[in-house]
Amino acid sequence: MKRVKMPRGLVTQSLEHISKEIFSKYYTLITKIIERYSGVYALYDEGELYYVGRATQLRTRVKQHLKDRHDASWTHFSIYLVKNDDHIGEIESLLIRIANPKGNSIKPKGRDSRKLHKQLENLIKEKHKEELGALFSKKIIESKSDELHPDKLVGMVKTRTPIYHTHKGREYKAILTPAGSIILKGKKYKSPSGAAMSITKRPSNGWRFWYIRNNDREWVRLKDYNT
Repeated sequence: MKRVKMPRGLVTQSLEHISKEIFSKYYTLITKIIERYSGVYALYDEGELYYVGRATQLRTRVKQHLKDRHDASWTHFSIYLVKNDDHIGEIESLLIRIANPKGNSIKPKGRDSRKLHKQLENLIKEKHKEELGALFSKKIIESKSDELHPDKLVGMVKTRTPIYHTHKGREYKAILTPAGSIILKGKKYKSPSGAAMSITKRPSNGWRFWYIRNNDREWVRLKDYNT
């Protein structure tokens, strides 16, 4: 039979989802089609992939599965002819690792992936650092926003006025003075955030942290006082 000129590309031709009955009955005709080409083949149990294999002589290899331990486990087959057999081992390995057919009892290890895993791990660590840096930078900016305007507290109240906050179930009381100082546990703070951080032990926006009674005797955040 005249050898068919193979087109360009890795997979040049294929026969897909051919029944075992057709293969058994017309084996000689299929042989004429695939001749002695190399390639990868797949065995199916109805529509489910059962086995993936490779062979340098496909017609002989597939015929063996009519007699070996796989005989009762497949109903259809597909054959994919390749231009040369340089990479059929890698193709077979890749398909088995992706599809994990139950008929392939030996699972190929494939190429070492530790280098890519390490690259991904390093990229994730770098991304975490960026996210944490952005997160804490934002908190620090928020906590220091009132430091940029220390005069905001000056004259906010006409008399020494209590301010409150409940943190982890405990109530804290401080005194806001007309001079713009906050007195907490006998210590004087120049900003609401400084007083808040002495309680939370982390960057805190004091304008949101402390509560004070407004002229309507309602509890509001310090930032909303008389606004």
